[in-house]
Amino acid sequence: MTLAGDPALNLRTDNARPLRRAVAEPPVTWRRTPALTRAVVLVAVCLLLGVAFGRVDLVLIGAPFAIGTAVLLQRRPVKPPEARITAMDDESCAEGATAAASLVVVNPEPVAITTLVTAAADPWIALHTGKGDFAESLAPSSGRDMVVAGHARRWGGHHLGPVHVRSVACGGLLETTVQRLPGTTVWVLPVPDWFESAQSLPFAEGVTGVHRSRRGGDSGELAEVRLYQPGDRLRRIDWRTSMRSQDLYVNATLSERDTDVTLILDLQVEAGVSGGVMPIDGSQASPKYGSASIADLTVRAAGAVASHYALQGDRVSCVEFGARGRKMRPGAGRRHAAATLRWLASIDLPADPLPPSPEMMRRQLSGQRGLNVVFTPLLTDRALQLIASLARAGRPVLCVDTLPPGVAPPARTHWTPYADRLWRLGRENTVMELRDLGVAVEPWQGAASLDNVLAELNRRRYR
Repeated sequence: MTLAGDPALNLRTDNARPLRRAVAEPPVTWRRTPALTRAVVLVAVCLLLGVAFGRVDLVLIGAPFAIGTAVLLQRRPVKPPEARITAMDDESCAEGATAAASLVVVNPEPVAITTLVTAAADPWIALHTGKGDFAESLAPSSGRDMVVAGHARRWGGHHLGPVHVRSVACGGLLETTVQRLPGTTVWVLPVPDWFESAQSLPFAEGVTGVHRSRRGGDSGELAEVRLYQPGDRLRRIDWRTSMRSQDLYVNATLSERDTDVTLILDLQVEAGVSGGVMPIDGSQASPKYGSASIADLTVRAAGAVASHYALQGDRVSCVEFGARGRKMRPGAGRRHAAATLRWLASIDLPADPLPPSPEMMRRQLSGQRGLNVVFTPLLTDRALQLIASLARAGRPVLCVDTLPPGVAPPARTHWTPYADRLWRLGRENTVMELRDLGVAVEPWQGAASLDNVLAELNRRRYR
């Protein structure tokens, strides 16, 4: 399909879609229930038959129903209750935790009522009450704050709702029409894998940090023992060497600085089945993961790496290599780590009519002095072109393979296993070619899985 024939790029004015008229929700009003109809019909029938046939017993049978209905309807509500649903104060939660929304119902009438709530949610939120049905009683002229909650089984923005609210009064003789609340969106943050690395990063040329640099400064990293020069601090004097040589020597150290870490997320294709996580209970400290797709591995691995380096003082930024092309500004600290998880939770993989350009992505990245971590399943040529262009430009590149190990194409013919084997052999050759270009390629395996490749990058930097 050419660009001119692409419907996504057809901007003519004569193909505008007609505006849909917004459907207004009907007002909530009180109405009689089938119980009130049955009671009135029974009383009327008993009175008519008693008068027609002169039967006093039929009148006595209908009298209790008439008296009970009159007593219950003596104090009838006029105004319907008011209901609204809002997000909780902390509108985000973690995978496996509880996603909740606050439902406030106010009863303005001096009559006690009972409110029936029926809630729905996205498939990734398992409501605590099964289908979301529960009931609460409201005292006269009061309100109640209810909670619609469920277990969040996967990261992302999930819709908690719609919520249907219906109230009953006068012993079940009166009820309100169903009030439909649209619900609210709850953001479920990904639970990153545990990641910890003791290796320093190359090109540490910031202000202060934990990585060794080539510049001299005050730190514990010994560079050399040299002769004393005017301006050296006395506490740097190496007395043992000075006594042996009869000259004054000092210990020269390398400064410890921070660096820039850019996380590039390849979000062009999706493969695999996401199984979410199991709910967190009191017997376990972390959720149990099910099967993971490419997006799950990418988001959780990027969250682990970003949290690790942001908490130790490095400037971490994130870039999407996909249809949306979002970018998160660099930052450091605990607050930036939490903001990165929130940014990762809003990742989406829409259909992309115009694939991203590797050259434009390379130009959008920051300067040469930083580590570029590319999370990619290595399934598209554009991702390979981006990685190769970064390596040829002299930038340190770390490629994290996010293809799930159990992903396989569906068996269509008897040639499918052979085709899959040939494809995997070609993929292994591609990985070898990237390593020949100086790109460190390593599959994601959790904690300390990148120490070996980071050490290799450091050896190349200081060689």
